Amino acid sequence: MTLLHSVLSLVLSWTGLCSVLYIFSTGLVAVVALWTVRLLLRHTWYSHRLSCFSKPQTRSWLLGHLGKSTEEGLQQVDDLVQTYKHSCCWFLGPFYHLVRLFHPDYVKPLLMAPASITVKDELIYHHLRPWLGHSLLISNGEVWSRKRRLLTPAFHFDILKNYIAVFNSSSKIMHDKWCRLVAEGKTNLEMFDHVSLMTLDSLLKCAFSYDSNCQESSSEYVSAIVELNDLATRRQENILHHWDWIYWKTQQGKRFKQALNTVHRFTRDVVQKRRTFLSQQRETETQSDVALTARRRKDFVDIILLTKDEDGKGLTDEEIQAEANTFMFAGHDTTASAICWTLYNLAQNTNASLRLHSPVPGVTRKYTQDMVLPGNRTVQQEFDPLHFDPSNKKSQASHAFIPFSSGPRFSFSIQP
Repeated sequence: MTLLHSVLSLVLSWTGLCSVLYIFSTGLVAVVALWTVRLLLRHTWYSHRLSCFSKPQTRSWLLGHLGKSTEEGLQQVDDLVQTYKHSCCWFLGPFYHLVRLFHPDYVKPLLMAPASITVKDELIYHHLRPWLGHSLLISNGEVWSRKRRLLTPAFHFDILKNYIAVFNSSSKIMHDKWCRLVAEGKTNLEMFDHVSLMTLDSLLKCAFSYDSNCQESSSEYVSAIVELNDLATRRQENILHHWDWIYWKTQQGKRFKQALNTVHRFTRDVVQKRRTFLSQQRETETQSDVALTARRRKDFVDIILLTKDEDGKGLTDEEIQAEANTFMFAGHDTTASAICWTLYNLAQNTNASLRLHSPVPGVTRKYTQDMVLPGNRTVQQEFDPLHFDPSNKKSQASHAFIPFSSGPRFSFSIQP
C-alpha cells in the first residue's frame, strides 16, 4: 500500500506528469514516423512496379495525380486515350495506385476474369458501405453469388415491361411541368435537376409502390437521397475524408449521417410493413385471391421479399433494405445522366448517346491473383484497383463500349 501511494504521488506530481506526457508524445511521434516511412516505402515500391505503364505528368512525385479527379479531370479522359492509347498508371498521392485501361484488348481479359478472383475495391465502394450495406453492388465471393441468383428474377424483361406505364406517367408529369414553366416565361431549365426528380419518382413507384409527388413538392426522403449522392461525390474529391475517423467528425460527415438516418428509416419502414402485409395476406387469402395476387403487378420489394434460394431461405430485412437502397442509388442518377446526355445529343443531331457520354465514368476492380495484359505487362494481385474508362468512341471491339461494366461482375443494367 505504501509502495502504491509512493508511485501515485510520483505520477501525479508535476515532474511525474511531465514524464508521462513526454513518454506519450514520444511514442505518438514514433508511431506517426513509422507510418509515414511505411507509406513512402510502399509508394516507392508501387511506383517502381508500375513503371512498365506510361505515366501522365504529375503534380509531384509525392502528390501524383491528386486533385485531378474532379469534373475538369473527367473532361481530360479523351486526351488521355489519345495520348496513351491503351493504358497508363495513376497515383492519388502516396495512398492509391491505379492502372487506367482504355483499349478493349486490355479491358477484356480483366473484366472477363472469373468472379471468384474479381473483387470490388475499397477506393470508391468503401464510402458507400454505410449507405448500401453489403448489397450486390459492393459484396464479393459467395455472398455476391447468392444475392446475384436471388435478385436476377427482379430484373427479368417481362417484369420490367409492367413498369412502362409508370415511366410514361412520371415523364408526362415532368413534361407538363416544363410546359408550365415555359408558359410562365422561363427560358432556361437545369435539365439534370428535373430529370433526376423524374427518375426518382419512377423508381419510388416501381420499387416501393410509393407516390412521393417529388416532382411537384418537396420530399424528405428524396432530398436525403440527393444530398447523399452529393456528399459521396464530395468525399471522393477530398483525400483526407477517405479516413472514417476524420470524415465522421467533419460537418459533411455529420450531414451524411443525418441524411443516412432519413433514408434508412424510410426503407426499413417500407420493408417491415410490406413483409407484415404479405405474411397476413398468405394467411387469409383464398384460392381465387392467389390467382388475383399473381396477376397484380409486384414492385421490387415484393419480388425480393418473396424470392428464395435453393435451400428455401430468403433475404433478411437488412439485406432487402440494402438492395432497395442500392436500387435507388444506382438507378436514378445513372438513368438521369443517360437521359440528359441523350437530349443533348439529339439537339446536336447525332445518336449513340451512351457511347459518347457514358453515365458511369469508370469502374474499378482488384484481383486476387496476377493478371497478364497484352505486351507481357502483368498486374500484380497486390496492386490497388484498376480503373476502366468505359467508352472507346472509335473502336468497334466487344469491350470498347462498356457503360455498365462487363463480364461476371456485370450486375444488371443499373449497377457497374
